[in-house]
Amino acid sequence: MIKYFLLLLVFIISGSGFGQSGNSVDKKALKLFEQAKLALDSNLFGKSLGLLNDAIALDPVFLDAYLMKSDIYKELDSIGSQIKTLEIVIQINPEKYPKTYFLLGNAYLRSGLYQKANSSYQAYLQRVDEKAPFFDKARRNLEKCSGAVNLLKHPVPFKSINLGEHINSVDDEYWPSITVDGKTIIFTRLVGSNTAVEDRKTLVQEDFYTAQLIDKVWQNCEPLTTINTIYNEGAQTISTDGKLLFFTACTRTDGRGSCDIYFSRSKGGVWSVPENAGDPINSPSWESQPSISANGESLYFVSNRKGGKGGMDIWKCSLNGFSEWGRPIWGNPVNLGDSVNTPGNEMSPFIHSDGKTLYFASDYWSGMGGYDIFYCHQKTDSLWSSPQNIGYPINSHKEEQGLVVDASGLNAYYSSDRPGSKGMDIYSFELYKNARPNPVSYIKGKVVDEDTGLPVCAKVELIDLDNSKSVIKGESCWEKGEFLMCLPLGREYAFNISKEGYLFYSDNFKLREMTNIIDPYILEIKLKKIKIGGSVVLRNIFFNTGSFELLSESKIELQKLIDFLNLNKTLVIEIGGHTDNVGRADLNLKLSESRAKEVYRYLLNQNIDAARMKYIGYGLTMPVGPNDTPEGRALNRRTEFRIIKK
Repeated sequence: MIKYFLLLLVFIISGSGFGQSGNSVDKKALKLFEQAKLALDSNLFGKSLGLLNDAIALDPVFLDAYLMKSDIYKELDSIGSQIKTLEIVIQINPEKYPKTYFLLGNAYLRSGLYQKANSSYQAYLQRVDEKAPFFDKARRNLEKCSGAVNLLKHPVPFKSINLGEHINSVDDEYWPSITVDGKTIIFTRLVGSNTAVEDRKTLVQEDFYTAQLIDKVWQNCEPLTTINTIYNEGAQTISTDGKLLFFTACTRTDGRGSCDIYFSRSKGGVWSVPENAGDPINSPSWESQPSISANGESLYFVSNRKGGKGGMDIWKCSLNGFSEWGRPIWGNPVNLGDSVNTPGNEMSPFIHSDGKTLYFASDYWSGMGGYDIFYCHQKTDSLWSSPQNIGYPINSHKEEQGLVVDASGLNAYYSSDRPGSKGMDIYSFELYKNARPNPVSYIKGKVVDEDTGLPVCAKVELIDLDNSKSVIKGESCWEKGEFLMCLPLGREYAFNISKEGYLFYSDNFKLREMTNIIDPYILEIKLKKIKIGGSVVLRNIFFNTGSFELLSESKIELQKLIDFLNLNKTLVIEIGGHTDNVGRADLNLKLSESRAKEVYRYLLNQNIDAARMKYIGYGLTMPVGPNDTPEGRALNRRTEFRIIKK
């Protein structure tokens, strides 16, 4: 099997621990054995196997020769041959090397032969004491066998669909990344992986490819030429808007360790030259497999750096924007802790767009053997729910990694070499209900100047009204004033767009009761230049029903107005209150004036000069929507400000 060094650690031949001096009395056999060891040291596997077979022909009970053969078969991923070889060792002498039972148990486990694996581990444990090197590992693998049998008895719904010839080729494809709108895929292709050596035009290497989904059909993929190099690139993650890519590259001259995380940004549809993501995300250790959060504020990644729980651990690092030189500004990396990481290896993290559901692979948590896919949910900043195995047949006795789930939470993508594929192919499947994250919609918009229609580079922010925290901060700069951001359901949000020299834009998304998938919001925002008569509806100022008492959620919008007035110190505004037509006109007029006055008082208490403000109530006299529908009446109940002097 070809080793995907960006998906897994480089596999180093562990050796069986046998055959250091040979155990044959045949001198010719011993000489051949020594030659086989030299060939193996040079990775000449075929030659080494040939020499070992010659040695065994001379001495059919040459145990160390069989054991070295089993090591080579393991390296070549020829598990069936490894099993047969180890079985011969036990037939020749069942007591000579107890560790053989442990190795055979591992091979059975990798083949999905759980009952045989169980028996082999039991045989090993019966022959060694608790201080034996693999005692704990054998007991752990016994638990895996029991867990695997239970998973086999309770299969989960699963039907995979090959993404087709426009994505998959004769080469291996893996590690898909999907943008939040589901329209762009980026994946890794191992170019030349399934081409005969004599027919290859170049060395086998990992490169990125991308494709667009049009009318539910994936178009022909194309290489990311500005990112691909003569080196290997892989294990990538793409931001919500598709404009920021983090990925793994190894053994580069600007690297901090064996493998580092790099980044590239897309401008005008062209990716920038990749750069090392820098400290402290990278270290002298091994860093790989990044996954960026939907709000762009956190990067999850894998490392074996100091301070971990075992081998490979999943870490999280805050991304606090970019410097004026375009470099990422990082916080301090934080280990995800015992609720996720183990003494084993945790790999291939994927944080879903809901910001709460994490999918990852582990070779330690109870599963089918090798690496299995698990999922868990974030409880607090530092605590996650107990990981759940995603189940059989999504997981199998083979190694599963690199699963991603789209924004809807319905569709998952991963790679597999299941029957019908050409090597490793990328598949999609509908994720069963219990393993789904919370669904996420998105806002896709374009910001233009109201007068000219030209794109505007503006700041875009989505704020959770329950906790006043910014959910996503972005810009509409690079792609013709366009932006794309996630919209997690089950919350209420303030949405603001601001640009110096313009009135800010205010909107509100009431999704608190929304738990099922909704259509995305497609917006064109026309920003108004600051001029007399210009007005803004403050859609995130709220009052108690029938009252002029400001609700606490209003503070976010009021602060936005305060910042605007402090930035534009010569402006004078009128604060206007408006109501719908429910109730008596005189009472509505009084209520609207009281509400406008309450906003005026709040601003006054925040050191906005009274000379720069006036307030007025308009009651029901200036509707902006029909009063015969709930939606229209909601539009008419509003607070707005209008510029009356510059």
